[in-house]
Amino acid sequence: MRPLSAACWDVAMERVTDSLPARIFLLACNPDKERRAWGDTLGYAVRAAVLVELAERGCLSDADGKARPVGDRRTGDPVLDAVLRGLAEHGRPRRWRTLVARARRQTLQSLEEQLVTAGEIRVERRALRRDRVVLREPGLPGRLRAEALETLESSTPVEQVPRAEAALAAMAALGKLAPELNWQVRHRNRKRIKELTKRGGPAVTGLKKALDSRNAAAASSASSSAS
Repeated sequence: MRPLSAACWDVAMERVTDSLPARIFLLACNPDKERRAWGDTLGYAVRAAVLVELAERGCLSDADGKARPVGDRRTGDPVLDAVLRGLAEHGRPRRWRTLVARARRQTLQSLEEQLVTAGEIRVERRALRRDRVVLREPGLPGRLRAEALETLESSTPVEQVPRAEAALAAMAALGKLAPELNWQVRHRNRKRIKELTKRGGPAVTGLKKALDSRNAAAASSASSSAS
């Protein structure tokens, strides 16, 4: 078995819910209704969170606006390493927004399975109805949403906000993943969201671009259908 670098091994030993992808997934869960955010947006956000996590662990770097794997590093986290292998197999750097959109459903499913295996969630598949998602810690989504909201509305200079916290708040706002981050909150903090998006790194900027592109395509399709 390939040994992990010391830095990667320390992170790999943390609880699965400490990772940014898991945190954004859990933030998007509704423990009262026992379900998670509906639609494809969560897949984009989870995929972006994976890229942020890989960059923070030193496994990805930014090369002229494109993501490039660093050496042959691995993290020990199966979800992160699956994305790393996909990047390595492609063979050349790709734009961050392209990677945010690529294989997002597969990455989301892999993360969900990881959380199930770790005992953090239980998922019940239901025909013709949304899946039932039960959390081991029902209070966790509320704490994560409160953290994101505090980051959005804080007077702390953005450059002093830890990158992972900036990324969590920005992705939650960009993806509209929590009712606490409603239109009024997002509008009031629109400048701060832009700053946090930049602070979160190129993967978070890539998330915004990917969502903007998706929304523009959907609007164009709707306009064509109506005409």
